[in-house]
Amino acid sequence: MILKKRKILVSLAITVIFIFTGLTNAFAWTYSVKKWDSLYSISKSFGNNDTQVLKKVNGLASNNIYPGQHLWIPEENYQVYWVQPGDSLYLVSQRFGVSVKQIKSLNKLYTNTIRPGKTLLLPKYPVRPAASTFSRSSSNREDVMMLARLIYGEARGESYVGKVAIAAVSLNRVASPKFPNTLRGVIFQPWAFTAIEDGQYWLQPDSESIKAATDALNGWDPTYGALYYWNPAIATSTWVWSRTITGQIGRHLFAI
Repeated sequence: MILKKRKILVSLAITVIFIFTGLTNAFAWTYSVKKWDSLYSISKSFGNNDTQVLKKVNGLASNNIYPGQHLWIPEENYQVYWVQPGDSLYLVSQRFGVSVKQIKSLNKLYTNTIRPGKTLLLPKYPVRPAASTFSRSSSNREDVMMLARLIYGEARGESYVGKVAIAAVSLNRVASPKFPNTLRGVIFQPWAFTAIEDGQYWLQPDSESIKAATDALNGWDPTYGALYYWNPAIATSTWVWSRTITGQIGRHLFAI
C-alpha cells in the first residue's frame, strides 16, 4: 500500500510540476497530453486560457498535439494579441492597460520593435485599468498639442506620413527604458529636439500637425519602432550612423 501511494505521488509529481518560466512571469504547470485530448479540451479544463494562448506559450505552429507530449499551462489567464500595422509597444501597453516592461518580459522581447502579423502574449485581466490611446480628457488633449507643436517645429515641410513619423518616434521613446517615461519628459529632454532649442516648438501648430499627432497617438507608427531620426544632409553627429536604420521618410532617416 505504501509502495502504491509512492508510485501515485511520483506520477503526480511528473504530471504536475510547478515551474517558474521567463515567458509567463508566473507559476505554471506541465500537463501530459492524453489520447483523446485536444488543445481546445485542455484549455477548457484549465480555466479561461484559450487555444491561442497554449500555442503561444508552448511555441506550437498548429493545433496538432500527441499523447505523452508535455504542455506548459499558465496559472494566470492570458490572451493573444495579433500585432496590427502601425502598432508600437507603447500603444499596445496603453490599449490593454499593461506596462511596456511587462509585455517585453512576457514575450522575451529585447527591443521595442514589433512587426505586423506577429503575436503578443498579454494578461487577460490587466493590473491597472486600461487607458484609451486617445480620449477627450484634458491629459490627452495636452498630449496631442505637445506632439503637434513638436511636429510643426520639426517637420512642417515634410509629407503627412513624415509628420506622423516624428510623433511616433517620441511615443516610442516614452516606451523605451533609454528615455524619460513621460511624453513631456521625452520632448523636453535636453538637446533631444532642435525645435525646443531654437524655439520653433512654441509656434502655433496647424491643423495637419494636430491630425498627425492624433494619428500617432491612435497607433500609427510608420517608423517601425524607431527611436531616432535625422536629416542626413545636415546631420553633424557620427554616432547616429551606428544605429540600425529602419527606413527613410522624406528627408529623414529613422533608426533604432
